[in-house]
Amino acid sequence: MQLARESAVERVRRELEYEINNGIRPPGEPLDETELMERFKVSRTPVRTAILQLASHGLIAIIPRSGTYVARMSPQELLSMLEVLAEMEAASAKLATRRMRTEDRQKLKALHAEAEAIAVSEDSAAYERYNAEWHGMIYAASLNAYLTEQILSIRRRTKVYRRSVFQEQGRIKTSYSDHGKIVEAILAGNAEEAYRHMHEHISGSSKDFLELLARIPGLMADDQATPKRAVKRK
Repeated sequence: MQLARESAVERVRRELEYEINNGIRPPGEPLDETELMERFKVSRTPVRTAILQLASHGLIAIIPRSGTYVARMSPQELLSMLEVLAEMEAASAKLATRRMRTEDRQKLKALHAEAEAIAVSEDSAAYERYNAEWHGMIYAASLNAYLTEQILSIRRRTKVYRRSVFQEQGRIKTSYSDHGKIVEAILAGNAEEAYRHMHEHISGSSKDFLELLARIPGLMADDQATPKRAVKRK
């Protein structure tokens, strides 16, 4: 019986986490426990447990006498996370430069070259997929699982805010150019340059999308937009 309850909690948690991280449930959206119970065909206990777990990771906000909502970050909170992300991504690039095998260096070079057409066409969806694969190759080459998990944790937490940055005019070409500098440093075995270019790459991206987010009403925690109503999903 306990095993079934844990399975229900995990299922509800995973589904909600996916929807929050992918913007299906946007920041500020209320969560209706009854609607979730009906959707997942579970009792209130697994739903509440899943909500508490997600709240402990900052994905859900439980506000007394108000309700339960998809969490909205403050600009300062988001900026703080992005500053940490820049440092960790840069450290990962430095380690990858020192530890990457010759064949993996060539794969990274080839992946970057193949993505040139995507950058020219400014296909944001295709570039987002390439970008994830490119960064993933660097994480893997760093041979530091703990560092990688911390990076991915922040990326998951900020994904809903970052996902629109590649839709900005010229942002894809800038990102691709940044990648070229990082690849060049890695191929040359220059760990310090790889660190510097990756740090500048992440910091520059962060500045761009913070400016973008400031123009989207209701996304940040200090925005005074009208509260949304809960959305019923199948």
